[in-house]
Amino acid sequence: MRTRLFAALPAVVIVVGTGCAQEAPAGMDNISRFVFERVEPVEGLDAVAQETEIRDAVARLREEFDSQPITADADFTGLLEDLDEENVEGLEGVGERIELLQLAQGFAFANITPCTQQHMVNLLTANRSMELHPDVYETYDKVFDGDEAAYRNGDVDFLKWTTSYKILQPPVGSAWSADVRAMSRRVRAADGEGDILLTKVFLPQPAVFDGEGSSFDLDFQVEIWFDDGNGGQAHFYGMWRRMVLGPVDSSNGLFIDQTLSGFVDFEDRVGVACGDGRLDE
Repeated sequence: MRTRLFAALPAVVIVVGTGCAQEAPAGMDNISRFVFERVEPVEGLDAVAQETEIRDAVARLREEFDSQPITADADFTGLLEDLDEENVEGLEGVGERIELLQLAQGFAFANITPCTQQHMVNLLTANRSMELHPDVYETYDKVFDGDEAAYRNGDVDFLKWTTSYKILQPPVGSAWSADVRAMSRRVRAADGEGDILLTKVFLPQPAVFDGEGSSFDLDFQVEIWFDDGNGGQAHFYGMWRRMVLGPVDSSNGLFIDQTLSGFVDFEDRVGVACGDGRLDE
């Protein structure tokens, strides 16, 4: 059973620049799926239209932050509805496991972060996760498709990479290693609003476990950072995951609770690193 966060509104089509841009729907469920499809530039749709779609989605997301409300003192955690096949079609390797898509549990986290977008870009373009989370990873490495320094310095606005990692032995099941494809996109400020930073992650092949009885078949993630309207940075993180760790799978209440609490812990650690200067460069 999936918990719906907000009611949907029907999408309409508006004409922007030299292409057609689809207006973003309302609700975190729908916004998260909408943006997940739009992190990577779309062939055949001009840049003005693409960025208009993203800005429209962020405007809707800002309304959701205000309606909760989500503040510097009040994070949000919850569940997301399933992804649809059309949201992930064309992603490398995913089609071979598409029949499992409805088993992928959706999760949501939102907060007002103490980090700047440049802090996050610095983290995205570096191999710092073992430093920040030494009790999570046994190994962690990124190989970039393009020039990560150019992305970090703002000379280019899109970057792709592969992250290869191995998890330390978890409390249940066995340790696993995986290679994920990731990308980040920067949408420049317009109409007096700040830049928008996006990331997208997916698992092209199932993870490999040290032992038997566990599996990790699907993983889709989207993150959005944007100005909160009060001088801070708002952050939204959506994830859909199909995993089995021994007797527990990703739809189990214990798995859900631990995953959501893990989001909070992860974000707290990153916030501390932003505050003490470790992510200044």
